[in-house]
Order: sequence, then C-alpha cells, then structure tokens
Amino acid sequence: MKMKLICTSFGIAVILVGWGMTWANQNAKINANRDNIQMLSATVKNVSSQATEADKAIVRMETKIEFILQGIDEIKAEIKAR
Repeated sequence: MKMKLICTSFGIAVILVGWGMTWANQNAKINANRDNIQMLSATVKNVSSQATEADKAIVRMETKIEFILQGIDEIKAEIKAR
C-alpha cells in the first residue's frame, strides 16, 4: 500500500514537472514571438514612413518636370512666333 502511494505521488510529481516545463517553454516562445512582432511592427512603420516620403518626393519631382515642360512649350511657342 505504501509503495503504491509513493509511486502515485512520484507519477503525479513527474506529470506536474512536465506540465510546468511545457508551460514555461510555451511562455518563452510567446514572449519571443511578442518581441519579434514588436520589431516587425517598428520595421513596417519605418518602411511605411519611407514610402510616404518617397511618394512625396516623386510628386515634387513630377511637379518640377511639369513646370520645366511648360517652360519649354512656352519657349517653343515664342520661337515659332518669331
């Protein structure tokens, strides 16, 4: 009877230790994933900001090109008029 109680207690202890190790491992993975998600989120924000700045720069360049083309058209019209 005493041996059965010892074996049962030992079995329960092994199960609890195994469960604790599994829980700790899963908790560590969750925290690592959380860190990765935060880093990726910061990277996405940075890239998004850069894309916005690039879009603004493209619009500025397009505006300048349009202004230059208008100037060229005006010069061509003036030359034709002479």
